Amino acid sequence: MSKKVVIVGAGIVGLSTAYYLNKAGLDVTVIDGTDGTDNCSYGNAGYVSPSHIIPLASPGIINQGLKWMLNKKSPFYIQPKLSRDLLTWGWLFKKASTNKRVKAAIPVLNELTTKSQSLYEEIIAEEGIEAGYHKPGLLMICQTKEALKHEIELAEIANQFGLDANVVSKAETERLDPNVNYDMAGAVYFGCDGWMTPNVFMEKFKSLLIKRGIKLDFNTELQAINTKGEKITEFITDKRNYQADDFVVAAGSWSPTLLQWLKLKLPLQPGKGYSFTIKNPPVSPKLPSILVEARVATTPTLDGFRVAGTMEITGLNHNINERRVQGIIDSVKTAIPEYQSYNFDDVKPWAGLRPCTPDGLPYIGSTKTFKNLFVGTGHAMLGWTLGPITGKLLTQNILGQSADIKSNLLNVDRYF
Repeated sequence: MSKKVVIVGAGIVGLSTAYYLNKAGLDVTVIDGTDGTDNCSYGNAGYVSPSHIIPLASPGIINQGLKWMLNKKSPFYIQPKLSRDLLTWGWLFKKASTNKRVKAAIPVLNELTTKSQSLYEEIIAEEGIEAGYHKPGLLMICQTKEALKHEIELAEIANQFGLDANVVSKAETERLDPNVNYDMAGAVYFGCDGWMTPNVFMEKFKSLLIKRGIKLDFNTELQAINTKGEKITEFITDKRNYQADDFVVAAGSWSPTLLQWLKLKLPLQPGKGYSFTIKNPPVSPKLPSILVEARVATTPTLDGFRVAGTMEITGLNHNINERRVQGIIDSVKTAIPEYQSYNFDDVKPWAGLRPCTPDGLPYIGSTKTFKNLFVGTGHAMLGWTLGPITGKLLTQNILGQSADIKSNLLNVDRYF
């Protein structure tokens, strides 16, 4: 009789874990409190980005964040409130924002992102999933010389790790992407990056998992967790009880809430991001880009031109701040002149909650407290990029195999 695993969370991390466990011959069930069509894995920018090797917690980010908070349309905002969890997270974030911590994190993120990209490409090739995956690349569009100087420094770091990153002029950018006339000082082109339409991939991936015999139980809310000694015995939901040999928590920003039932404190804050898709854009870039100063991502997807941005730490809610959305729109108009006369009144903003750890690295692996509990969360803006590698690593942990990537910086227990 095959070993049973129950996973809570049907985003790209949960589904990737189910995929690799199933390939290993295990009996897998995924439960999710929603209908599975509106998590962060659907509305993100769709980047598969080895270029993103600098963690969110880095030197200078706190001062920059304080400046941004004075601007109601800025890319970053923390809602001031007396919350022990938020204060603890902020203190740990400050501790992690050092050159030493960033230097230690970069090789780990490099290995995670590059291996995850290879796994995506394997899944797409082996399973025949067509979701508009393209490679290369990604443009970092800088409108000021100051921003360009910073991006050049990041490109030099990327080159040290063998990543394809090149500084390009305005003329060279227009040759790479003749569809757009950016207002810019220069750009960095990451040829190592790829992108796809995430919502299309997710629907096809779910269909594949169902065909492979994986059970996907949506609209099933986890309400309690039963334990016996050092083991989880069952997940209690509003529909039924789930017994298994091993259990996985991959519920994104909701993971700490679930783990609190087990008296496990996981420092993590939900970072709200917005996106919208223009179905018939006046101009659609050939390549995805990040408008550096505004931290706005643009992607040519199969269903239109997707624009995404902002990082709001405002708790577990999907409330949309129209001023932040307007800030994204203003940034697009500034960077791409063709959009200055476009009417954005009909765009429908989407909001998702990205799980952010204090040090900018995900929690991946087992816990010391419960021998059959595994956690995969805390990927912040890299959730889509790191889905497959997280699923692969969790599968190796569950099977007792040597993990492809080993680092204490990923330990689930590092703040316990």
